[in-house]
Amino acid sequence: MSDNALKVIKNTLYSNAMQDIISQRIGEKAGTFTTSLMDLMGANSRLQECDTNLVILEALKAAALDLPINPNLGMAFIVPYKNKGVLIPKLQIGYKGIIQLALRTGYINILHTDAVYEGETVEQDRIMGLIEITGTQVSEKAIGYFAYLRLNNGFESAVYWTKEKVHAHAQKFSKSYSFEDSGWQTNPDAMCKKTMLLQLKTFMPLSIDMQQALASEETENREQPDLSDANSEVINIPAPGKAKIPEKTTEQPEISEKEAAEINKQEIAEARQSKENSDVPFMQY
Repeated sequence: MSDNALKVIKNTLYSNAMQDIISQRIGEKAGTFTTSLMDLMGANSRLQECDTNLVILEALKAAALDLPINPNLGMAFIVPYKNKGVLIPKLQIGYKGIIQLALRTGYINILHTDAVYEGETVEQDRIMGLIEITGTQVSEKAIGYFAYLRLNNGFESAVYWTKEKVHAHAQKFSKSYSFEDSGWQTNPDAMCKKTMLLQLKTFMPLSIDMQQALASEETENREQPDLSDANSEVINIPAPGKAKIPEKTTEQPEISEKEAAEINKQEIAEARQSKENSDVPFMQY
């Protein structure tokens, strides 16, 4: 891509309107975010072919999770996928990013994933849900992958799949598996590790950030969205000095005075019942 095209990207990113939007989204980290994103786009010719506004939108999703988009850190990536001949950027959370978000919940003592190598043997305890790795590694050839979780309350679980099973799973459920820009093609080892971590998500305490990260994985496992999708989020660039984030509104149905009175009676009854049951213990991590 020409220097002129990079200049257009820079002008868009550093425009007053865009900087206002970024500042409203992530506050004081706007400067660092802008520099990191410009460096990322400057080093990735495929991202330069994407709509700059869409790239910024995906990067803001990572910033909202407080995950850096520097690919060398392995926390989060913005990957361009082709959709009907058009490159569309999409945020992908790396396995290190999933571990980071999980540890932030404060409920996890250990969360780890790695490869099992040629020469090693895995023994599975299907009753306890744990594994044991024996033998001696004889090469760098990975034959399988595992993930292990232990919560602060002592609960633990582990899962192991052969390399063939991991890839078969990805081919079945990941629509981007065969894409040339997919992590399955550029860094399959990291993708295998992330797949194993996701097998333990049932046991992970889910913070808001974890829910958002897992939601992005569910999106990745569906067809890439059409550009004409009316529900797709877009960044509207307002006139300089008038940047404002569109607010989502939900139209409330009209109710009669009689219906309002009945609702009020129900709320009072529920409040009394809640007070009477306030001493009942509840399960928590």
